[in-house]
Amino acid sequence: MEDAEGRVIAVEERHAWNTGVWWDIYFTAVMAAVAVLAALTTGPAWRWTAVALVCAVVVVYFGYGRWLLRNPVHRASGRSVVLLVLLLAAVLPAVTLNPTLTFMIVAVSPLCFMAAGTVQAVPAITLVLVVPVLYRTLTGQQGWDTTAVALVVYAVIIAFAAWFGRWFERIVEQSYERSELIRQLRESREEAARLSEQAGAMAEREHLGRELHDTLAQGLTSVIALTQAVESEMASDPALARRHLALMRETAADNLADARAMVAARQAVRPEDGGSLDAALARVTGRLAAELGIGVDLTVRGTPAPLAGDVQVCLLRTAQEALANIRRHAGAGHADVLLEYSPAAVSLTVSDDGRGFTPAAAPGHGLGNMRHRAESAGGTLTVDSAPGTGTTVRASVPLRAEPARPIPEEPAR
Repeated sequence: MEDAEGRVIAVEERHAWNTGVWWDIYFTAVMAAVAVLAALTTGPAWRWTAVALVCAVVVVYFGYGRWLLRNPVHRASGRSVVLLVLLLAAVLPAVTLNPTLTFMIVAVSPLCFMAAGTVQAVPAITLVLVVPVLYRTLTGQQGWDTTAVALVVYAVIIAFAAWFGRWFERIVEQSYERSELIRQLRESREEAARLSEQAGAMAEREHLGRELHDTLAQGLTSVIALTQAVESEMASDPALARRHLALMRETAADNLADARAMVAARQAVRPEDGGSLDAALARVTGRLAAELGIGVDLTVRGTPAPLAGDVQVCLLRTAQEALANIRRHAGAGHADVLLEYSPAAVSLTVSDDGRGFTPAAAPGHGLGNMRHRAESAGGTLTVDSAPGTGTTVRASVPLRAEPARPIPEEPAR
């Protein structure tokens, strides 16, 4: 079962024969009453013998029968036959000495059925009922007419016991099966919960890895490239070196903001607090143009629409990764970024006139990250490139608006 917080709580499943301490109390109470009955109704010559036999039944139960009930697997091993023999050795003489002690059958009979099963219990109970009656008849203590009536009654009782015992035994078998199935189900749920936690941790690591690759790693790569440029420009072109130092400072500040946002919220960094995707794209394209000294044009077509957060992040990270690839690999002289809104989707296209490459043989994680982001947002990503022909990356995502926020009411004046 689960608690209020959804945590699995281990609960011991109990089958039909697992009656706990209540069966011990019941058996002891019945046998105590039978012992008192034996002391009051048995003749003086055999009184204490009858009481001793009743006590022997109690000893057999607590010394052996109780252990057998708690370990039902031993029934098939023949140990139940030992219990029946011990019980008969005490019960038969007691009932033969005093027919009133047949009352103990209300405790002994369930014990036989629980410990030995119907097939073995019915013959044992038959002996307890029939043997004393036949003994008293053969020894002249009662007539055959009384014996005949008793045998008919006992036959009905034994037949009913056999039918009812077998019927109830099937219920008990189903109870055992149910207990085992519940145990297996609990173990399966615990295993599923463990695997789910592992899968969630793995997904979180992959998500964090993509975020780090698309933000901090790209920013640090840009800082390294700018540092190398500044080293060569400090003596020959101090003004350009200062511009590159300013870009380094801006890139480092952006990376620091991204890192703080990821640590604080543990979620994808939004384009800008309160800013639009168009403005974020203008910022990253302008930075690339200033860094490489090439033309980077941003074009927005269609009517800008409010976008869900994951869609904005998907398109911004795709643009950043595509522009980072241009900076690292393309050797391009010009790049174009096109953000296009349509009634059903929004698409981003980043193209350059660089050296191109073979997409199927591309190393690294950039293309895989871009494709994963597009698919996670319900869209698609295509890469069109070949050596010497430039590269075009296009991401298309269905248009989904951010849920509307209620407008706060003006306070009453």
